[in-house]
Amino acid sequence: MKSRVLRTSKALARRAGSTLPAGGFGNGIFQVYETSARSSAGVGQFTVMTGANNPSGAGRDVLFGQGAPGTSYMIVRDVTAGVDYVQGRMLTHSNEVSLDDRVSFQQTTGTTTTTHWQPGPFSLAQAVSVTGDTAANSRVTVTTTISDFSTPRHQYQIQYLWDTEIGADDGPVIQPRTAGVPYGPFDPTIGVEQTSTAAGDTVVVDDHVNSGPPSLAVALSGSDDPQAVPDSVKYLCWPDAIFAPLGGYVTDNTRDISAPRSDCLNAQGNADSAVEHLWSADASKSPSGVVKVAASLRMSPPTPYATTMRAGGISLGSATATLTDTATGKPIAGRAVKFSAGGRTACDMVTDAAGKATCGGLLGGLLGYDVSYAGGAIWGPSTAHGGLLLRGRAHTPFR
Repeated sequence: MKSRVLRTSKALARRAGSTLPAGGFGNGIFQVYETSARSSAGVGQFTVMTGANNPSGAGRDVLFGQGAPGTSYMIVRDVTAGVDYVQGRMLTHSNEVSLDDRVSFQQTTGTTTTTHWQPGPFSLAQAVSVTGDTAANSRVTVTTTISDFSTPRHQYQIQYLWDTEIGADDGPVIQPRTAGVPYGPFDPTIGVEQTSTAAGDTVVVDDHVNSGPPSLAVALSGSDDPQAVPDSVKYLCWPDAIFAPLGGYVTDNTRDISAPRSDCLNAQGNADSAVEHLWSADASKSPSGVVKVAASLRMSPPTPYATTMRAGGISLGSATATLTDTATGKPIAGRAVKFSAGGRTACDMVTDAAGKATCGGLLGGLLGYDVSYAGGAIWGPSTAHGGLLLRGRAHTPFR
């Protein structure tokens, strides 16, 4: 059964780069695709991609799926009744029932889709919303609301299992941060399983597969409501987590779930990590019997870090330029830079570990040359001019 589920959920053909599948909703930074109530399975499951205006480029996965939902989902446990309500049809324990048979209705308003279920003596609603109009303020927020009508009111647990994929990297690493602190590209990352009980952000970032990682990082966080801070946040192996009972997955901080050598593998034989949020909610402590939890994802850093390009003089038709992080002076590797002279492109090169790129096609560049980095989601653009007799001048016109 396990191998069949993994093959089904992960056997998606790769799309062409920089394209978005049809449908979904978003704001140009993020595009959400959600299973509609017209479907026979997995109603309300969703996936997220980068939108047309995302600084990392369009059509890159943020959650696994390439626009096809199915591997990021919710489970709600009625603790008092001992029943787990699962989004979708993958039932792996005797106390689990599918929410698909209990859908009331689904509605989309602008960039929010809300799905309603009536599982028992309570109603359940999930709202998936895209907000913001820039990379800095855009959010994808998933909010679960339970309205309890029972007497006495029940206790609940809510679990979100999100199958993170950054671009083509299905086994991204994480960087735990204090809430609001952005991804630091020169700070350590974690590739082994972890459990955290502290409120904060879990930044997910690619470290393999994509060209020039890190190329895209997103921060996942629980609700800003102090009454709805998750009990735990786990960085875990997705192929194993989908078969664990709600809240029952035990992380192993010696197990690498990101490296190519990992034993946590998807159907294609690649590392496959995920993030799980778990909350407890007691409806008896709410005067209205309504409890609510939420988690969100956003770009991290909210705006790219500034870069500095330094261009040297031309010697025997060859020139070297260096790209660095402006704040730290550290070299930036794996970035595509363009050398041009006389209005024509001479070279498209990639910076090495020292942040350097060399172009040997600048013969005749008596007026010097220009070198530029177009920028991305982690680092912003910069340009510089170099010449035969000039000592390279550094420019950082884009901040």
